[in-house]
Amino acid sequence: MGITNPTDNGLLSLSLNQDKSCFACGDSTGIRIFNCEPLKQLYSHDFRRGVGHVEMLFRCCYLALVGGGSLPAFPCNKVVVWEDQIQKVACEVEVRKPVLGVKLKRDRIVVIVLDEVYVYTFEPEPRVLYSYSTCENPTALTDMSTTTPLLVIPSVDKGQICLINIGDDAPNSQMRLIPAHTSSLAVLTLNMQGTMVATCSEKGTLIRIFDTCTCLLLYELRRGTQKARVYSVAFNQRSTQLCVTSDTKTLHIFSLDTKQKSRSITKHSLPTSVPSVCCFGEEDGTVIVITIAGFYYKVRWNDKGESVKEEQFKFTAMKDE
Repeated sequence: MGITNPTDNGLLSLSLNQDKSCFACGDSTGIRIFNCEPLKQLYSHDFRRGVGHVEMLFRCCYLALVGGGSLPAFPCNKVVVWEDQIQKVACEVEVRKPVLGVKLKRDRIVVIVLDEVYVYTFEPEPRVLYSYSTCENPTALTDMSTTTPLLVIPSVDKGQICLINIGDDAPNSQMRLIPAHTSSLAVLTLNMQGTMVATCSEKGTLIRIFDTCTCLLLYELRRGTQKARVYSVAFNQRSTQLCVTSDTKTLHIFSLDTKQKSRSITKHSLPTSVPSVCCFGEEDGTVIVITIAGFYYKVRWNDKGESVKEEQFKFTAMKDE
């Protein structure tokens, strides 16, 4: 995510890869890639200028980059796919408006601007396949399944999401709409299987989970009663749990069962309220939180709902191994 950083550490963006095994940072001089467990810096490249967004493709050598900061490494209306093994540009996509976000899968590049989403082929000379209008989407809310041809974007109407088949022979008639919230969206996240989508509005009190096949509401989770800015929502690998971070300095963890019921497992206080991304750890009962302030936290909880901060590192101080 490209986000406002209240600190002076130079970080411009923070994002997890598709299987949550790595995270990527763009900063005022280039990019850095980290392994989540165990935490270590895997790769860095100094462009001597800013990168405002980094999108990984699992753990392979391709990275989608967008310029950012006061001295951007690339024009703001261009996506550059960087091949780190050979230290060269593999392909580029240029659009008319500033790029706010990008998503990758093995055969698609999805480019998000303020009020449109473009779908391109992923090849040396990318071809535009589809374009879709959205409501104003300044935080580039979009998610794409890596196992199915499903793309989820905000629709042109506030609080509504659009489910789209972006396969090679998919007509626009395969678009489906879900009226998820009455206010503007803040979060949009698919599970690993592409069978469920979690949404949250700018109010930040409720997280709703829908079936992507039937478009029916499966779960409604209450994060709290007071308005909050939700930063990140993530499913675990089996889609039986959900973790949530927000500007309330709180990590919430919910259980999802097969009877269309849900319950709060635990909540854990975080040191700061700065923007963050979260994901479940490799071990059951663990969640990782990574903040734009440059800190990595690993939280563990037990069957009683008692939680503890097990690890804390300042990842911005690390070097390549």
